[in-house]
Amino acid sequence: MKRRAQTEIAIFILLVAAGVAVRLLCQDLPNFAPVAALALFSGFFFRRRTVALLVPLSVMAISDPFIGGYNLWLTAIVYAALAAPVAARDMLRRYLRIERGKPAATAVAVAGLLGCGIGSSLLFFLVSNAGHWMMYDMYEHTFGGLVQCYIMALPFFRFTLVGDVLFAALLFGSYTLAVNLGYETQDEPRVSTEKGL
Repeated sequence: MKRRAQTEIAIFILLVAAGVAVRLLCQDLPNFAPVAALALFSGFFFRRRTVALLVPLSVMAISDPFIGGYNLWLTAIVYAALAAPVAARDMLRRYLRIERGKPAATAVAVAGLLGCGIGSSLLFFLVSNAGHWMMYDMYEHTFGGLVQCYIMALPFFRFTLVGDVLFAALLFGSYTLAVNLGYETQDEPRVSTEKGL
């Protein structure tokens, strides 16, 4: 097995295990979880889109039985919103490159990636709360009811935002450190058509 494939398998296992552990340990902090940040990083790091998607979905599928879930449709909406950052992979790889010996470009890339983390938080907030509003009768099924649902969810959003930015900073910061220590380079763009993971 090639070294790159072995590295990707090890990183996959590490990301899923860490994501499950953090989600279980931090379950008392509502919506403070690394899942969207893992999706963003996985989309950036793994060569295959399917592998990148499996990271956040595996974290959710393994940890949900211990934490508790939602009805089937809301679960599908939540999972889709958490996995959506993987879709940014092509843009991230093209415009936000982390390269050894190029601190200015790397700083711009990391700032852009953290911005994507904030975008992931907003997407999750909008989609998951719209799903909650549609599935349950807690709020009137009117525009005013939807606005009220979003307003009531704002206290939870701060945990989502802090978690996504913190974990994105940790993941991409660690990757940047590894690149600058010579463990990984992006000399050739990795695309989903390559063989391997």
